[in-house]
Amino acid sequence: MTSYPNQSRSTVAKFFNAASLLALSLGLMLTLGCDDSDPRTGTVSGFVSLDDQPLGSGNILLLSESGASGGAELAADGTYTLSCTPGKYLVAVMPIAVEVGPDGKPTDPLAAANVVEIPMHYQDVGTSEIAIEVVAGDNDFDISLDSKSKR
Repeated sequence: MTSYPNQSRSTVAKFFNAASLLALSLGLMLTLGCDDSDPRTGTVSGFVSLDDQPLGSGNILLLSESGASGGAELAADGTYTLSCTPGKYLVAVMPIAVEVGPDGKPTDPLAAANVVEIPMHYQDVGTSEIAIEVVAGDNDFDISLDSKSKR
């Protein structure tokens, strides 16, 4: 057992009980603050396609002028769900990042094989020309990308 100079065991126990209670309270507040039913949060769900086919891998990013953001990884069927604060957002759709080793080869060849090539202009919120306005509650937003589009 650890000894604390000039303090009785009951004082130390009270300190640790208070610290544990504080940590639990903070954890609950943070968890409840991130609840999707929060009236200040919008949930955005949708489907992303490329050339009328589900985009089976990638990431979607929403970025507002004020710096608010939201993002999600696409599911294999092209669907996504994310939460963010209500507002106007510019949207980018990016391929998944592939880690490469010192030899320049992918560290996960299977993940590298599943990377879908997404036209560069869709990968930047400044050039994608895709925008959405998120309201509190549920929002549906499908995105249709075209590989032949030259912007």
